[in-house]
Amino acid sequence: MSSRSRLGLALAMLCGAGAAVHAQDLPPLQLAGYGSVAVYRGDDAVVGVAPGTRNPRHSLNGEWRADGDSVLGLQLRWPASDTLEAVWQLQASDELVRNFRPSTQWLYLGWQFSPSWRLRLGRQPLPLLLASENAKVGYAHTAVRPMPTVYSLNGAYPTDALTLSWTAPAWGGNLLLDLATGRNTLTLTRGRIDVKSSHMAALRWQREHLALRLGVADFRFNIEDSGLARELDALSQPGSVCGNCAAKLSDRAPARDIQGALLTLALVWTPGPYEFTGEFTRRGGNSVFSPEASGWYVQLARRQGDWTPYGAVGETRFHERALGLQARPGTPPAVQNSLDLLDRSLQSPFDRRILLAGLRWDFAEGMALKLQAERWSALRDRSTPRGGDISLAPGQNWDGRVQLLSASLDFVF
Repeated sequence: MSSRSRLGLALAMLCGAGAAVHAQDLPPLQLAGYGSVAVYRGDDAVVGVAPGTRNPRHSLNGEWRADGDSVLGLQLRWPASDTLEAVWQLQASDELVRNFRPSTQWLYLGWQFSPSWRLRLGRQPLPLLLASENAKVGYAHTAVRPMPTVYSLNGAYPTDALTLSWTAPAWGGNLLLDLATGRNTLTLTRGRIDVKSSHMAALRWQREHLALRLGVADFRFNIEDSGLARELDALSQPGSVCGNCAAKLSDRAPARDIQGALLTLALVWTPGPYEFTGEFTRRGGNSVFSPEASGWYVQLARRQGDWTPYGAVGETRFHERALGLQARPGTPPAVQNSLDLLDRSLQSPFDRRILLAGLRWDFAEGMALKLQAERWSALRDRSTPRGGDISLAPGQNWDGRVQLLSASLDFVF
């Protein structure tokens, strides 16, 4: 039996036992849900663009697509007692490998064992960023989606984890501390990432119209990709065309026991009809496969009745140094050119700026319609092949700009 199956059985047994004791006093099983019906369009004939790094398809040359942000989620909540609950959330969205097949986002047992302390055990996103726990709930966000300049550096992926939360009044407001530890597996188009350990702490303080947040995390993972392992091993063998790859790749590009850390800061200020949001994150690591990077954004919105116009700007910067891969003496110049391209790719020179403007219309209870235009600009490199939310094939000449137009109908129930 898999660990997830064992977890599901344990939750069912615990909740069943609680329900047997309190069956006459408890509310029935609670069902809730969320969804988005969305389309998007990239305007460039050279690069494809997608709303997220885990969308398998891209829009190219003005093609409208309806995958991307479209999602449907259902959540069951079973209150086993006044202090014990079980939650199961399924989500179907456009994901690598899975496409729109439903996957479990939440499957946990929650225990409020005192007025100030709460424990969650099971599958859950770790609450590190503002939108970590509701990244795909479009209705919860002013914009169509969380800002990629920050959220592309640290995705909100379900983790088998233990989360301990504490809350108390402090400095005229409310203070909340989240501590979590867990592990997960992330499937890729080729291979997977096994996160062996992930630990985080997030401190939040809120008072009336102001909320501040500080988060830190560290993680350790392996990349399980036989093709990548063969390629790196071939370059590191004695007699290969690369003279220093054995030393450089073992030092800067390990694919196993990769260690990294994250720092996050956030602010939300809501004076009157305005809402100002800002987030910053910094990532470090011991491998180019978890490249050093930083990202930030600021967003301003103004609520006018049912209408909310908004705008945002943000940047992502990568900070990896060149590896300095060198061809062996006497090899053709094409070999050094290939190593130079590999060196650039391993540096992730994909710095970018995003400018966006949009309009949200809350036309009915639990429903919102959004229209959003974005301009993405490359700040450093315009030729190195890349994947993720921007797809650039080898040998293409790109001017470094692409525009993304999105429309979304978001709902909750």
